[in-house]
Amino acid sequence: MANKRGRVMRERINRERVNKDNFEELLLKSAKEAVRHTRGEATLSEKLVSLIEEPPQYSKRKIKEIRSKLGVSQSTFAKIFGESTSAIQHWEQGNRNMSKSARRLLDLIEKDAETVLELITNQKAS
Repeated sequence: MANKRGRVMRERINRERVNKDNFEELLLKSAKEAVRHTRGEATLSEKLVSLIEEPPQYSKRKIKEIRSKLGVSQSTFAKIFGESTSAIQHWEQGNRNMSKSARRLLDLIEKDAETVLELITNQKAS
């Protein structure tokens, strides 16, 4: 299903999180479901998927504002992004554009910095 802009709206998804403990079980379950489907014994489950939008563009002012709200130096900010300190300086001066993946991470940080930083550092925020 698509809207006026041709974007996929939604499909149903039945997704289980895969990890090392359940990988074999879920793989076998999927194979059995596929066999039942090819025999006409079952229909495949619907999927719920939303098209992921492009990450937003950030102005040099907004990048610096987000970093300042985090209360971190350019050096620490660079470590969060896996970038050099000079890359952060270029972003904040408007001399270089952020990659899409860096913009996606900044978008997540802007929405929920505490959770993102907990995931990156493997430590609970105090």
